[in-house]
Amino acid sequence: MKLQQKIICLFIGVLMLSIGSITILSFYQMRNLLETQVSKDMLDVTNSIAENYVVKEYFGTSDNVSNEILNNEIEKLRQKLGVQFIVVMDMKGIRQTHPIKEKIGKRFEGGDEKAALTKGEEYVSMGKGSFGPSFRVFAPIYEGSKQVGAVCIGIIAENYYNQINERMKKFIPFIVLGLALGVWGAILLSYNIKKTILGLEPEEITLILKQKETVLETIKEGIICVDEQGKITLFNKEAGVILGLEESDIGRGITDFVYGNIIEDALGNGEPIENIEVKVRPGVSIISKFTPLRNEKNKLIGILINFRNLTEVRKLAEELTGIKKMTWSLRAQNHEFMNKLHTISGLIQLEEYEEVLKFINNVADERKNINTIVTKKIKDISLAALLLAKYSRAEESRVKLIIDENSSLKKLPKYITSEELVSLVGNILENSLDEVKNDGSGEIYIKIYEENDMLKIFVKDNGRGIRRDIAPHIYEMGVSSKEGQRGYGMYLVKNIVDEARGTINFEVNNGTAWYIDIPMGGSVQDDKSDDC
Repeated sequence: MKLQQKIICLFIGVLMLSIGSITILSFYQMRNLLETQVSKDMLDVTNSIAENYVVKEYFGTSDNVSNEILNNEIEKLRQKLGVQFIVVMDMKGIRQTHPIKEKIGKRFEGGDEKAALTKGEEYVSMGKGSFGPSFRVFAPIYEGSKQVGAVCIGIIAENYYNQINERMKKFIPFIVLGLALGVWGAILLSYNIKKTILGLEPEEITLILKQKETVLETIKEGIICVDEQGKITLFNKEAGVILGLEESDIGRGITDFVYGNIIEDALGNGEPIENIEVKVRPGVSIISKFTPLRNEKNKLIGILINFRNLTEVRKLAEELTGIKKMTWSLRAQNHEFMNKLHTISGLIQLEEYEEVLKFINNVADERKNINTIVTKKIKDISLAALLLAKYSRAEESRVKLIIDENSSLKKLPKYITSEELVSLVGNILENSLDEVKNDGSGEIYIKIYEENDMLKIFVKDNGRGIRRDIAPHIYEMGVSSKEGQRGYGMYLVKNIVDEARGTINFEVNNGTAWYIDIPMGGSVQDDKSDDC
Protein backbone atom coordinates (compact mmCIF):
# COMPACT_ATOMS: atom_id res chain seq x y z
CA MET A 1 0.00 0.00 0.00
CA LYS A 2 1.31 3.45 -0.92
CA LEU A 3 2.14 6.08 1.67
CA GLN A 4 -0.75 8.34 0.67
CA GLN A 5 -3.23 5.48 1.03
CA LYS A 6 -1.73 4.49 4.40
CA ILE A 7 -2.07 8.04 5.71
CA ILE A 8 -5.68 8.27 4.52
CA CYS A 9 -6.62 4.88 5.97
CA LEU A 10 -4.88 5.56 9.26
CA PHE A 11 -6.40 9.00 9.59
CA ILE A 12 -9.88 7.73 8.72
CA GLY A 13 -9.48 4.81 11.14
CA VAL A 14 -8.42 7.09 13.98
CA LEU A 15 -11.18 9.54 13.07
CA MET A 16 -13.87 6.87 12.99
CA LEU A 17 -12.63 5.36 16.24
CA SER A 18 -12.59 8.70 18.01
CA ILE A 19 -15.83 10.02 16.53
CA GLY A 20 -17.47 6.60 16.93
CA SER A 21 -16.53 6.31 20.58
CA ILE A 22 -17.56 9.90 21.22
CA THR A 23 -20.84 9.29 19.37
CA ILE A 24 -21.63 6.13 21.34
CA LEU A 25 -20.76 7.77 24.63
CA SER A 26 -22.76 10.84 23.70
CA PHE A 27 -25.68 8.66 22.59
CA TYR A 28 -25.93 6.94 25.96
CA GLN A 29 -25.43 10.16 27.84
CA MET A 30 -28.04 11.90 25.73
CA ARG A 31 -30.44 8.99 26.11
CA ASN A 32 -29.99 9.01 29.88
CA LEU A 33 -30.54 12.75 29.92
CA LEU A 34 -33.63 12.40 27.73
CA GLU A 35 -34.97 9.56 29.85
CA THR A 36 -34.43 11.61 32.99
CA GLN A 37 -36.10 14.62 31.41
CA VAL A 38 -39.03 12.61 30.04
CA SER A 39 -39.43 10.84 33.40
CA LYS A 40 -39.44 14.16 35.24
CA ASP A 41 -41.97 15.62 32.81
CA MET A 42 -44.22 12.56 33.10
CA LEU A 43 -43.96 12.61 36.89
CA ASP A 44 -45.06 16.22 36.85
CA VAL A 45 -47.98 15.30 34.61
CA THR A 46 -48.85 12.31 36.80
CA ASN A 47 -48.85 14.45 39.92
CA SER A 48 -50.99 17.04 38.22
CA ILE A 49 -53.52 14.33 37.31
CA ALA A 50 -53.46 13.03 40.90
CA GLU A 51 -54.31 16.57 42.01
CA ASN A 52 -57.05 16.98 39.38
CA TYR A 53 -60.34 18.11 40.96
CA VAL A 54 -62.35 15.51 39.03
CA VAL A 55 -60.14 12.75 40.43
CA LYS A 56 -60.41 14.29 43.91
CA GLU A 57 -64.21 14.47 43.74
CA TYR A 58 -64.44 10.94 42.36
CA PHE A 59 -62.64 9.55 45.44
CA GLY A 60 -64.34 12.01 47.79
CA THR A 61 -67.73 11.79 49.56
CA SER A 62 -69.50 13.57 46.71
CA ASP A 63 -71.40 11.53 44.14
CA ASN A 64 -71.27 14.24 41.48
CA VAL A 65 -68.54 12.47 39.46
CA SER A 66 -69.38 9.06 38.08
CA ASN A 67 -66.93 6.54 36.71
CA GLU A 68 -67.93 7.41 33.16
CA ILE A 69 -67.30 11.13 33.75
CA LEU A 70 -63.91 10.34 35.29
CA ASN A 71 -62.93 8.03 32.41
CA ASN A 72 -63.96 10.61 29.79
CA GLU A 73 -61.96 13.34 31.52
CA ILE A 74 -58.86 11.13 31.75
CA GLU A 75 -59.17 10.06 28.09
CA LYS A 76 -59.20 13.68 27.02
CA LEU A 77 -55.97 14.26 28.95
CA ARG A 78 -54.42 11.05 27.50
CA GLN A 79 -55.16 12.05 23.92
CA LYS A 80 -53.84 15.51 24.61
CA LEU A 81 -50.62 14.15 26.10
CA GLY A 82 -50.20 11.49 23.39
CA VAL A 83 -49.55 8.61 25.80
CA GLN A 84 -50.83 5.03 25.42
CA PHE A 85 -52.74 4.86 28.68
CA ILE A 86 -53.60 6.72 31.89
CA VAL A 87 -54.96 4.47 34.60
CA VAL A 88 -56.52 5.72 37.82
CA MET A 89 -56.76 2.90 40.40
CA ASP A 90 -58.05 2.58 43.92
CA MET A 91 -56.12 1.27 46.91
CA LYS A 92 -56.85 -2.33 45.86
CA GLY A 93 -55.31 -1.80 42.42
CA ILE A 94 -58.68 -1.89 40.63
CA ARG A 95 -58.70 0.20 37.45
CA GLN A 96 -61.12 3.11 37.54
CA THR A 97 -60.09 4.38 34.10
CA HIS A 98 -58.61 2.75 30.99
CA PRO A 99 -58.51 3.42 27.20
CA ILE A 100 -60.26 0.05 26.80
CA LYS A 101 -63.49 0.28 28.70
CA GLU A 102 -63.67 -3.51 29.16
CA LYS A 103 -60.55 -3.25 31.35
CA ILE A 104 -62.25 -0.86 33.80
CA GLY A 105 -63.05 -2.62 37.08
CA LYS A 106 -60.29 -5.16 36.62
CA ARG A 107 -57.02 -5.37 38.51
CA PHE A 108 -54.01 -3.42 37.23
CA GLU A 109 -51.49 -5.67 35.50
CA GLY A 110 -47.73 -5.68 35.87
CA GLY A 111 -47.21 -5.86 39.63
CA ASP A 112 -45.11 -2.69 39.71
CA GLU A 113 -47.91 -0.62 41.29
CA LYS A 114 -47.46 -1.92 44.84
CA ALA A 115 -44.96 0.71 45.96
CA ALA A 116 -47.33 3.47 44.89
CA LEU A 117 -50.30 1.89 46.73
CA THR A 118 -48.63 0.64 49.86
CA LYS A 119 -45.92 3.26 50.40
CA GLY A 120 -47.35 6.25 48.61
CA GLU A 121 -44.22 6.62 46.43
CA GLU A 122 -43.92 8.27 43.04
CA TYR A 123 -41.52 6.59 40.64
CA VAL A 124 -40.77 5.35 37.13
CA SER A 125 -40.67 1.69 36.18
CA MET A 126 -40.75 -0.72 33.24
CA GLY A 127 -43.57 -3.26 33.33
CA LYS A 128 -45.68 -5.49 31.14
CA GLY A 129 -49.43 -4.93 31.02
CA SER A 130 -52.27 -5.36 28.58
CA PHE A 131 -50.44 -3.24 25.96
CA GLY A 132 -47.23 -5.20 26.36
CA PRO A 133 -43.94 -3.87 27.79
CA SER A 134 -44.36 -0.22 28.66
CA PHE A 135 -42.62 2.67 30.36
CA ARG A 136 -44.74 3.65 33.44
CA VAL A 137 -44.89 6.53 35.89
CA PHE A 138 -46.74 6.19 39.21
CA ALA A 139 -47.99 8.83 41.66
CA PRO A 140 -50.28 8.44 44.74
CA ILE A 141 -53.68 10.15 45.07
CA TYR A 142 -54.52 11.73 48.42
CA GLU A 143 -57.77 12.93 49.87
CA GLY A 144 -56.59 15.20 52.54
CA SER A 145 -53.91 13.28 54.37
CA LYS A 146 -55.31 9.91 53.41
CA GLN A 147 -54.19 8.03 50.31
CA VAL A 148 -57.15 6.90 48.30
CA GLY A 149 -55.52 5.54 45.14
CA ALA A 150 -52.80 5.98 42.52
CA VAL A 151 -52.34 7.21 38.97
CA CYS A 152 -50.22 5.47 36.29
CA ILE A 153 -49.25 7.00 32.95
CA GLY A 154 -47.76 4.59 30.44
CA ILE A 155 -46.00 4.69 27.08
CA ILE A 156 -45.33 1.50 25.16
CA ALA A 157 -41.61 0.78 25.40
CA GLU A 158 -41.13 0.70 21.63
CA ASN A 159 -42.79 4.07 21.18
CA TYR A 160 -40.83 5.50 24.12
CA TYR A 161 -37.46 4.54 22.64
CA ASN A 162 -38.59 5.62 19.18
CA GLN A 163 -39.19 9.09 20.57
CA ILE A 164 -35.70 9.17 22.07
CA ASN A 165 -34.16 7.84 18.83
CA GLU A 166 -35.98 10.49 16.82
CA ARG A 167 -34.38 13.15 18.96
CA MET A 168 -30.98 11.49 18.61
CA LYS A 169 -31.26 11.39 14.81
CA LYS A 170 -31.04 15.14 14.76
CA PHE A 171 -27.33 14.79 15.65
CA ILE A 172 -26.56 12.36 12.81
CA PRO A 173 -26.00 15.07 10.12
CA PHE A 174 -23.44 16.76 12.35
CA ILE A 175 -21.65 13.44 12.94
CA VAL A 176 -21.61 12.69 9.21
CA LEU A 177 -20.39 16.22 8.46
CA GLY A 178 -17.58 15.87 10.98
CA LEU A 179 -16.59 12.52 9.50
CA ALA A 180 -16.68 13.94 5.96
CA LEU A 181 -14.53 16.91 6.99
CA GLY A 182 -12.11 14.53 8.66
CA VAL A 183 -11.82 12.37 5.53
CA TRP A 184 -11.33 15.45 3.37
CA GLY A 185 -8.64 16.70 5.78
CA ALA A 186 -6.91 13.30 5.66
CA ILE A 187 -6.83 13.37 1.86
CA LEU A 188 -5.53 16.95 1.83
CA LEU A 189 -2.89 16.18 4.46
CA SER A 190 -1.70 13.07 2.63
CA TYR A 191 -1.48 15.05 -0.62
CA ASN A 192 0.60 17.79 1.03
CA ILE A 193 2.92 15.24 2.64
CA LYS A 194 3.30 13.44 -0.68
CA LYS A 195 4.06 16.74 -2.42
CA THR A 196 6.58 17.71 0.24
CA ILE A 197 8.54 14.47 -0.24
CA LEU A 198 8.37 14.90 -4.05
CA GLY A 199 5.93 12.05 -4.57
CA LEU A 200 8.38 9.45 -3.27
CA GLU A 201 7.48 6.41 -1.22
CA PRO A 202 9.34 5.73 2.07
CA GLU A 203 11.16 2.80 0.46
CA GLU A 204 12.27 5.04 -2.41
CA ILE A 205 13.40 7.76 0.01
CA THR A 206 15.40 5.18 1.99
CA LEU A 207 16.99 3.82 -1.18
CA ILE A 208 17.92 7.29 -2.46
CA LEU A 209 19.28 8.29 0.96
CA LYS A 210 21.41 5.16 1.19
CA GLN A 211 22.65 5.62 -2.38
CA LYS A 212 23.63 9.24 -1.76
CA GLU A 213 25.24 8.39 1.58
CA THR A 214 27.28 5.72 -0.17
CA VAL A 215 28.26 8.11 -2.95
CA LEU A 216 29.23 10.85 -0.50
CA GLU A 217 31.29 8.50 1.65
CA THR A 218 33.11 6.76 -1.21
CA ILE A 219 34.10 9.62 -3.52
CA LYS A 220 37.64 10.89 -3.07
CA GLU A 221 36.54 14.48 -2.68
CA GLY A 222 35.73 16.39 0.47
CA ILE A 223 32.18 17.72 0.73
CA ILE A 224 30.95 20.10 3.43
CA CYS A 225 27.61 21.89 3.78
CA VAL A 226 27.39 25.06 5.87
CA ASP A 227 24.34 27.13 6.73
CA GLU A 228 23.86 30.85 6.17
CA GLN A 229 25.88 31.54 9.34
CA GLY A 230 28.84 29.48 8.14
CA LYS A 231 28.20 26.62 10.59
CA ILE A 232 28.84 23.02 9.50
CA THR A 233 25.67 21.00 8.88
CA LEU A 234 27.07 18.02 6.97
CA PHE A 235 30.39 16.56 5.85
CA ASN A 236 31.52 13.31 4.30
CA LYS A 237 34.28 10.91 5.31
CA GLU A 238 36.93 12.40 3.03
CA ALA A 239 36.31 15.91 4.39
CA GLY A 240 36.68 14.56 7.90
CA VAL A 241 40.01 12.94 7.03
CA ILE A 242 41.46 16.02 5.31
CA LEU A 243 40.28 18.61 7.83
CA GLY A 244 40.24 16.37 10.92
CA LEU A 245 36.50 16.78 11.47
CA GLU A 246 34.42 14.66 13.86
CA GLU A 247 30.68 14.27 14.35
CA SER A 248 30.84 16.56 17.38
CA ASP A 249 32.08 19.37 15.09
CA ILE A 250 28.68 19.68 13.40
CA GLY A 251 27.31 23.06 14.40
CA ARG A 252 30.75 24.68 14.68
CA GLY A 253 31.88 27.41 12.31
CA ILE A 254 33.84 26.24 9.28
CA THR A 255 36.28 29.11 9.88
CA ASP A 256 37.48 27.26 13.00
CA PHE A 257 39.13 24.79 10.63
CA VAL A 258 39.77 26.52 7.29
CA TYR A 259 38.85 29.29 4.79
CA GLY A 260 38.69 32.33 7.09
CA ASN A 261 37.20 35.36 5.30
CA ILE A 262 36.49 33.35 2.14
CA ILE A 263 33.27 32.00 3.67
CA GLU A 264 32.09 35.51 4.54
CA ASP A 265 32.75 36.63 0.95
CA ALA A 266 30.97 33.57 -0.47
CA LEU A 267 27.95 34.08 1.78
CA GLY A 268 27.91 37.80 1.08
CA ASN A 269 28.14 37.48 -2.72
CA GLY A 270 25.91 34.41 -3.05
CA GLU A 271 27.74 33.53 -6.28
CA PRO A 272 29.64 30.36 -7.20
CA ILE A 273 33.40 30.52 -6.63
CA GLU A 274 35.80 28.02 -8.16
CA ASN A 275 39.44 27.01 -7.87
CA ILE A 276 40.24 28.55 -4.50
CA GLU A 277 43.52 27.13 -3.17
CA VAL A 278 43.91 27.21 0.60
CA LYS A 279 46.65 25.86 2.84
CA VAL A 280 45.13 23.77 5.64
CA ARG A 281 48.36 23.00 7.49
CA PRO A 282 52.03 22.71 6.59
CA GLY A 283 52.37 20.41 3.59
CA VAL A 284 48.60 20.12 2.96
CA SER A 285 46.69 22.43 0.62
CA ILE A 286 43.23 22.05 -0.84
CA ILE A 287 41.53 23.46 -3.91
CA SER A 288 37.90 24.30 -3.33
CA LYS A 289 34.69 25.15 -5.12
CA PHE A 290 31.86 27.06 -3.40
CA THR A 291 28.30 26.52 -4.65
CA PRO A 292 25.46 28.54 -3.06
CA LEU A 293 22.41 26.66 -1.77
CA ARG A 294 19.05 28.38 -2.19
CA ASN A 295 15.50 27.50 -1.18
CA GLU A 296 12.39 27.63 -3.35
CA LYS A 297 12.17 31.41 -2.69
CA ASN A 298 15.73 31.85 -4.02
CA LYS A 299 16.96 32.82 -0.55
CA LEU A 300 20.54 31.85 0.28
CA ILE A 301 20.42 29.14 2.96
CA GLY A 302 24.01 27.92 2.88
CA ILE A 303 26.96 26.82 0.78
CA LEU A 304 28.11 23.47 -0.57
CA ILE A 305 31.89 23.21 -0.54
CA ASN A 306 33.74 20.66 -2.69
CA PHE A 307 37.48 20.33 -2.27
CA ARG A 308 40.38 18.06 -3.15
CA ASN A 309 43.69 17.51 -1.44
CA LEU A 310 46.07 19.35 -3.76
CA THR A 311 48.99 17.22 -2.66
CA GLU A 312 47.28 14.10 -4.00
CA VAL A 313 45.93 15.91 -7.05
CA ARG A 314 49.38 17.12 -7.95
CA LYS A 315 50.83 13.66 -7.51
CA LEU A 316 48.17 12.22 -9.78
CA ALA A 317 48.66 15.00 -12.31
CA GLU A 318 52.45 15.02 -12.38
CA GLU A 319 52.68 12.92 -15.52
CA LEU A 320 49.91 14.85 -17.28
CA THR A 321 51.46 18.14 -16.19
CA GLY A 322 54.80 17.07 -17.55
CA ILE A 323 53.20 16.08 -20.84
CA LYS A 324 51.37 19.42 -21.04
CA LYS A 325 54.53 21.38 -20.35
CA MET A 326 56.39 19.27 -22.92
CA THR A 327 53.62 19.86 -25.44
CA TRP A 328 53.77 23.62 -24.87
CA SER A 329 57.53 23.55 -25.21
CA LEU A 330 57.53 21.43 -28.39
CA ARG A 331 54.76 23.51 -29.91
CA ALA A 332 56.58 26.75 -29.17
CA GLN A 333 59.93 25.34 -30.31
CA ASN A 334 58.38 24.11 -33.54
CA HIS A 335 56.82 27.51 -34.18
CA GLU A 336 60.04 29.33 -33.39
CA PHE A 337 62.11 26.79 -35.34
CA MET A 338 59.99 27.41 -38.44
CA ASN A 339 60.49 31.16 -38.04
CA LYS A 340 64.24 30.67 -37.71
CA LEU A 341 64.28 28.39 -40.76
CA HIS A 342 62.51 31.08 -42.76
CA THR A 343 65.07 33.61 -41.57
CA ILE A 344 67.96 31.30 -42.53
CA SER A 345 66.34 30.61 -45.91
CA GLY A 346 66.00 34.34 -46.59
CA LEU A 347 69.61 35.06 -45.64
CA ILE A 348 70.85 32.24 -47.90
CA GLN A 349 68.82 33.58 -50.80
CA LEU A 350 70.45 36.97 -50.20
CA GLU A 351 73.83 35.17 -50.12
CA GLU A 352 74.54 36.59 -46.64
CA TYR A 353 76.41 33.50 -45.58
CA GLU A 354 78.33 35.10 -42.75
CA GLU A 355 75.06 36.43 -41.31
CA VAL A 356 73.60 32.93 -41.58
CA LEU A 357 76.43 31.48 -39.53
CA LYS A 358 76.21 34.30 -37.00
CA PHE A 359 72.42 33.84 -36.69
CA ILE A 360 72.72 30.07 -36.21
CA ASN A 361 75.43 30.50 -33.58
CA ASN A 362 73.35 33.11 -31.70
CA VAL A 363 70.30 30.85 -31.64
CA ALA A 364 72.33 27.88 -30.46
CA ASP A 365 74.05 29.91 -27.76
CA GLU A 366 70.76 31.38 -26.52
CA ARG A 367 69.10 27.98 -26.27
CA LYS A 368 72.20 26.51 -24.63
CA ASN A 369 72.28 29.35 -22.08
CA ILE A 370 68.63 28.89 -21.14
CA ASN A 371 69.03 25.13 -20.76
CA THR A 372 72.15 25.61 -18.70
CA ILE A 373 70.53 28.14 -16.38
CA VAL A 374 67.37 26.13 -15.85
CA THR A 375 68.65 22.58 -15.78
CA LYS A 376 71.98 23.12 -14.02
CA LYS A 377 71.24 25.88 -11.55
CA ILE A 378 67.62 25.30 -10.61
CA LYS A 379 67.72 22.14 -8.51
CA ASP A 380 63.95 21.78 -8.08
CA ILE A 381 62.70 19.78 -11.07
CA SER A 382 59.15 21.15 -10.93
CA LEU A 383 60.30 24.77 -10.93
CA ALA A 384 62.79 24.06 -13.73
CA ALA A 385 60.07 22.48 -15.84
CA LEU A 386 57.80 25.47 -15.19
CA LEU A 387 60.45 27.98 -16.29
CA LEU A 388 61.12 26.05 -19.51
CA ALA A 389 57.39 25.85 -20.26
CA LYS A 390 56.92 29.59 -19.61
CA TYR A 391 59.98 30.41 -21.73
CA SER A 392 58.57 28.39 -24.64
CA ARG A 393 55.17 29.97 -24.27
CA ALA A 394 56.68 33.46 -24.16
CA GLU A 395 58.59 32.73 -27.40
CA GLU A 396 55.40 31.60 -29.08
CA SER A 397 53.61 34.74 -27.85
CA ARG A 398 56.42 36.95 -29.17
CA VAL A 399 57.37 37.97 -25.65
CA LYS A 400 60.99 37.99 -24.47
CA LEU A 401 61.40 36.10 -21.21
CA ILE A 402 64.83 36.76 -19.70
CA ILE A 403 65.95 34.30 -17.04
CA ASP A 404 68.90 35.83 -15.22
CA GLU A 405 72.02 33.71 -15.72
CA ASN A 406 72.87 34.16 -12.04
CA SER A 407 69.62 32.49 -10.99
CA SER A 408 70.17 29.57 -8.64
CA LEU A 409 68.16 27.35 -6.31
CA LYS A 410 69.99 24.60 -4.46
CA LYS A 411 67.40 23.87 -1.79
CA LEU A 412 63.83 24.77 -0.89
CA PRO A 413 62.91 27.04 2.02
CA LYS A 414 61.77 25.19 5.12
CA TYR A 415 58.16 26.33 5.08
CA ILE A 416 57.33 25.99 1.39
CA THR A 417 56.81 22.93 -0.80
CA SER A 418 57.86 22.46 -4.40
CA GLU A 419 54.21 22.66 -5.52
CA GLU A 420 53.69 25.93 -3.64
CA LEU A 421 56.83 27.49 -5.10
CA VAL A 422 55.72 26.49 -8.61
CA SER A 423 52.30 27.98 -7.96
CA LEU A 424 53.83 31.20 -6.67
CA VAL A 425 56.25 31.72 -9.60
CA GLY A 426 53.70 30.48 -12.15
CA ASN A 427 51.05 32.98 -11.07
CA ILE A 428 53.49 35.90 -11.13
CA LEU A 429 54.77 35.00 -14.63
CA GLU A 430 51.26 34.36 -15.91
CA ASN A 431 50.13 37.81 -14.77
CA SER A 432 53.16 39.36 -16.49
CA LEU A 433 52.47 37.47 -19.73
CA ASP A 434 48.93 38.86 -19.66
CA GLU A 435 50.12 42.42 -19.11
CA VAL A 436 52.92 42.81 -21.69
CA LYS A 437 52.34 43.34 -25.39
CA ASN A 438 52.78 40.39 -27.77
CA ASP A 439 54.04 42.43 -30.70
CA GLY A 440 57.69 41.67 -30.02
CA SER A 441 58.22 44.55 -27.61
CA GLY A 442 57.02 42.71 -24.49
CA GLU A 443 59.75 41.78 -22.06
CA ILE A 444 59.78 39.91 -18.73
CA TYR A 445 62.79 39.51 -16.49
CA ILE A 446 63.07 36.97 -13.67
CA LYS A 447 65.78 36.17 -11.21
CA ILE A 448 65.66 33.49 -8.51
CA TYR A 449 68.59 33.37 -6.11
CA GLU A 450 69.67 32.83 -2.51
CA GLU A 451 71.10 35.65 -0.42
CA ASN A 452 71.58 36.08 3.33
CA ASP A 453 69.68 32.88 4.12
CA MET A 454 66.75 34.12 2.04
CA LEU A 455 65.26 32.89 -1.20
CA LYS A 456 64.72 35.97 -3.33
CA ILE A 457 62.48 36.11 -6.37
CA PHE A 458 62.48 39.20 -8.57
CA VAL A 459 60.13 39.56 -11.56
CA LYS A 460 59.94 42.70 -13.73
CA ASP A 461 57.86 43.34 -16.85
CA ASN A 462 57.31 46.32 -19.13
CA GLY A 463 53.55 45.90 -19.27
CA ARG A 464 50.75 48.29 -18.45
CA GLY A 465 51.28 48.05 -14.71
CA ILE A 466 48.70 47.63 -11.95
CA ARG A 467 45.92 50.23 -11.95
CA ARG A 468 45.94 52.66 -9.03
CA ASP A 469 42.40 51.76 -7.96
CA ILE A 470 43.30 48.05 -7.79
CA ALA A 471 46.80 48.29 -6.28
CA PRO A 472 45.68 48.63 -2.60
CA HIS A 473 43.46 45.55 -2.96
CA ILE A 474 45.63 43.40 -5.23
CA TYR A 475 45.93 40.58 -2.65
CA GLU A 476 42.20 40.38 -1.97
CA MET A 477 40.22 37.50 -3.42
CA GLY A 478 38.31 38.38 -6.59
CA VAL A 479 40.22 41.59 -7.30
CA SER A 480 41.52 41.71 -10.88
CA SER A 481 41.89 44.11 -13.78
CA LYS A 482 40.79 41.33 -16.15
CA GLU A 483 37.23 40.28 -16.86
CA GLY A 484 35.69 36.94 -15.95
CA GLN A 485 36.12 34.81 -12.86
CA ARG A 486 39.64 36.03 -12.04
CA GLY A 487 41.39 37.60 -9.08
CA TYR A 488 42.54 34.45 -7.27
CA GLY A 489 46.19 34.31 -8.39
CA MET A 490 47.64 37.06 -6.22
CA TYR A 491 45.39 36.07 -3.34
CA LEU A 492 46.92 32.60 -3.54
CA VAL A 493 50.46 33.97 -3.92
CA LYS A 494 50.05 36.15 -0.82
CA ASN A 495 48.77 33.17 1.20
CA ILE A 496 51.72 31.02 0.12
CA VAL A 497 54.22 33.76 1.01
CA ASP A 498 52.57 34.38 4.38
CA GLU A 499 52.54 30.66 5.19
CA ALA A 500 56.23 30.49 4.27
CA ARG A 501 56.86 33.42 6.68
CA GLY A 502 58.08 35.62 3.84
CA THR A 503 57.30 39.04 2.39
CA ILE A 504 56.02 40.25 -0.97
CA ASN A 505 56.11 43.79 -2.37
CA PHE A 506 55.65 45.44 -5.73
CA GLU A 507 56.23 48.74 -7.45
CA VAL A 508 54.75 50.17 -10.62
CA ASN A 509 57.13 52.06 -12.90
CA ASN A 510 56.95 51.46 -16.65
CA GLY A 511 55.53 48.08 -15.77
CA THR A 512 55.37 46.08 -12.57
CA ALA A 513 58.22 44.76 -10.45
CA TRP A 514 57.70 42.07 -7.80
CA TYR A 515 60.02 41.49 -4.83
CA ILE A 516 59.55 38.27 -2.87
CA ASP A 517 61.72 37.17 0.09
CA ILE A 518 61.27 33.76 1.75
CA PRO A 519 63.41 32.52 4.68
CA MET A 520 65.50 29.43 3.88
CA GLY A 521 66.09 26.43 6.10
CA GLY A 522 65.08 23.32 4.12
CA SER A 523 66.36 21.12 1.36
CA VAL A 524 65.18 20.31 -2.12
CA GLN A 525 62.88 17.30 -1.99
CA ASP A 526 64.31 15.53 -5.02
CA ASP A 527 67.64 16.53 -6.51
CA LYS A 528 67.14 15.35 -10.06
CA SER A 529 68.71 18.22 -11.92
CA ASP A 530 70.53 15.90 -14.26
CA ASP A 531 67.20 14.63 -15.54
CA CYS A 532 65.80 18.05 -16.50
